[in-house]
Amino acid sequence: MKREELYKEIGLIDESLIEAAEQSGTVKRRKRLSKGWVVLIACLVLYSSTSTVLLATDYYKNQNTEPYFRYLTPNDMELAPTASYDAEKFIQALKSDNNESVYIAINRLVECFNDGMLREKALKELQPFLTTDNPKIADAAAFAVDILSQSYRSPYVYKLADGSILFTLFNHYSDYGSHNVLWRIKDNVLEEYFSFSKPSMYIKEVIPSPNRKSIAVVTCSNKSEFVQILNVEEGRTSPELIESSRVNYGAQKGLDTWIRTDHENYSYANRIEWTDEDTLQFEGSLAYQDTEIIENVIVTYRYSEKRIEVRELDESR
Repeated sequence: MKREELYKEIGLIDESLIEAAEQSGTVKRRKRLSKGWVVLIACLVLYSSTSTVLLATDYYKNQNTEPYFRYLTPNDMELAPTASYDAEKFIQALKSDNNESVYIAINRLVECFNDGMLREKALKELQPFLTTDNPKIADAAAFAVDILSQSYRSPYVYKLADGSILFTLFNHYSDYGSHNVLWRIKDNVLEEYFSFSKPSMYIKEVIPSPNRKSIAVVTCSNKSEFVQILNVEEGRTSPELIESSRVNYGAQKGLDTWIRTDHENYSYANRIEWTDEDTLQFEGSLAYQDTEIIENVIVTYRYSEKRIEVRELDESR
């Protein structure tokens, strides 16, 4: 077949493709292919090239329709809404023979506060547990009843200047402290106000400022302690103060301050107090090179100025 006739049959094909097709064949067969086979192979090569281009084009088009994520929430990761709060489940759990289940159910029933009917039902179901022989269950029931009855007389309730109250659930359930979530009731509505991430697994202490506009919260793991100020009225928080102190004092003394990937600091705070409405002070035991070096210091943090001062503790006094 003449080259001109080939053009008419299949259109203009790059000469190099035909030339390559003419050279193709099995390894053992050395004789040249017929012109008909050359044309067929050239067509297949062209088809393959065209298909590849179309697939690539389609791929790049699809890039414009890729999903956009700004932030993945825990609910997003489940691919479906998680189950809503079920007070009845916890009311039923009160009948369990397992004290741990009963204890968890008592604390979780506080969360039905916003539903008047459920709140009344929970209060009725909780009454027998006020006089149980198990002190942990009795204390949990007393606290739950205090919140659900809107008495707010418990020492674990912190009343603030804006009329809201803050509290934790599972009060002192561990040797380390309470659950690491702060709850707030404001305008007679309960909400989960603030939660602390690992390694702050427990809330050890809550210390309101003299004007009750802020609170200092001490959290801990079983290795470290952390201190943070929450200004509830303004809705702002301070940096974490023990790690800030450790970095600040380490720079003063030329000590290596490695920040661990698990964010443990192996450091502690003692004698935490508000010296005025804006200033928090505590004694810190700061660890360096894991715990090879321990420095005892006084930490002063002025909230409105965002200023921290760390100085060596005079232990001779």
